[in-house]
Amino acid sequence: MTNYDISICLHGNRKVGIMDERMVVYEAKKQSPIVAYILLVFFGVLGAHNFYLGRREQATAQLVCSGAVLATLVWLFLSFAGAGMGEFSGGFDAMARRVFALYAISIIWGIGIFAWLMVNAIQVPRLTAEHNLRLYRRMFGE
Repeated sequence: MTNYDISICLHGNRKVGIMDERMVVYEAKKQSPIVAYILLVFFGVLGAHNFYLGRREQATAQLVCSGAVLATLVWLFLSFAGAGMGEFSGGFDAMARRVFALYAISIIWGIGIFAWLMVNAIQVPRLTAEHNLRLYRRMFGE
């Protein structure tokens, strides 16, 4: 089915102009704040909402920060698992320092990512409007 056939199906017998077809494409490509909020809630730590809104640099920064913290937490957790198996060297003091490091990193990262996500949540309507305006200008040359 060609574009003309789709136009006929969508608009009866009226021939659709180029502007109408571009408007249909614009409506299909523009971003929704609701989708951005859903991505923020469920995958915000990974920066999914920023990828959706075309903010690749910030999304990549969120992804890298979360990956680094996750790798550190896994490393600390595995060191505790090794301690439980009798492989921990350095005695109780070294283990206590690692426990403190685990909790400190978790709390600092949690507060930081929560603040970052709250700022992004406040900005979602503006970021969505900016993205849609850039798309509109790119498509219609205004």
